Amino acid sequence: MQDVFAYNPVPPRVLFGYGALQSLRGEVERLSLSRPIVICSPGRIALGQQLAEQVKPAEAHVCDAGLTAMPEEAFHRIMAELKAEDCDGIIAIGGGSPVGLLKAAAAHTKLPAIAVVTSYSGSEMAANWYTRKGWEQTGGHTPDALPKTVIYDPELTLGFPVQMSAASGMNSMNHAVESLYSAETNPVVQDLSEEAIRRLGRSLPRIVDDPTDREARYDAMYGAWHSAMFRAKQGLSHAIAQRCRSLFDLTHAESHAVSVPYGVAFNREAAPEAMKRIERALGVDDAARGLYDLNARIGLATGYKALGVPDDGLEKAVEAVMGVGASNPRPYSRDDLKGLLGQAFGGAPPTN
Repeated sequence: MQDVFAYNPVPPRVLFGYGALQSLRGEVERLSLSRPIVICSPGRIALGQQLAEQVKPAEAHVCDAGLTAMPEEAFHRIMAELKAEDCDGIIAIGGGSPVGLLKAAAAHTKLPAIAVVTSYSGSEMAANWYTRKGWEQTGGHTPDALPKTVIYDPELTLGFPVQMSAASGMNSMNHAVESLYSAETNPVVQDLSEEAIRRLGRSLPRIVDDPTDREARYDAMYGAWHSAMFRAKQGLSHAIAQRCRSLFDLTHAESHAVSVPYGVAFNREAAPEAMKRIERALGVDDAARGLYDLNARIGLATGYKALGVPDDGLEKAVEAVMGVGASNPRPYSRDDLKGLLGQAFGGAPPTN
């Protein structure tokens, strides 16, 4: 039993459920916004314009600068348009890219922001922000980066491609799993994380089988929200996912999906209570194998080679991950990483 623990809930106001998007205008009025900027991804300009219409009489300006991997030029563009259009607030619609840009802009301007979430990434609940220039990343951690309101409307995920839904869900799964054995974990976080794993584990196969399954879409978004409520310090599976993503130009979500079973297998003996929670949530006898089988069941790659990573990338990945200093319940050496990444590259069931 843990006698004393600290729990600092994140501050955003949350509106959740089918039809939650209809509350957007009310949130704009509540925050006294008259000229918000609406951030969307390229190709989603129509969705951004739809939101601009919805918030009238506020006069919104739409900007499609929400680019993948947060390039520095996207940040410079949004900052320039915020100034040129004399905007007094920020709205983002989409997944991690538009929401990430919202956070970077909010951190620098302290403008009130609203995130309308369409994926399971969980970025909207993390107070970190960053931008990239080539391989270099600049960022920070401040409550100013967080949106004042987060809107989760599962209706917006019904058109989300199945493969992207599956990968995004496993990205969220990785956050939930690592939160179970983070150094900062506590009973509240563990309960939230177990519920996230349960919801994601049962909903993702249903979404793959029927992308229009409204109950499953609701379940997945609810699980992703629970996963996002507490963001653990970067553990080993997270470090592997992030470094392999950067080294080999992979998508964020697919890289996380591959790494999570192997990270769990590596930590099996060091975090037995976490393993019990994962197994209970997924209804399996082995946590790592259950996550591996879930990846296969929902049509995701189980190894990095299947994502196009070359054989000679193994040594690069080992060196990159060794340079991170991940917070992990089991210490690891270079040889440990080489063995673990060798499994993750090949895609065979984890055995550590």
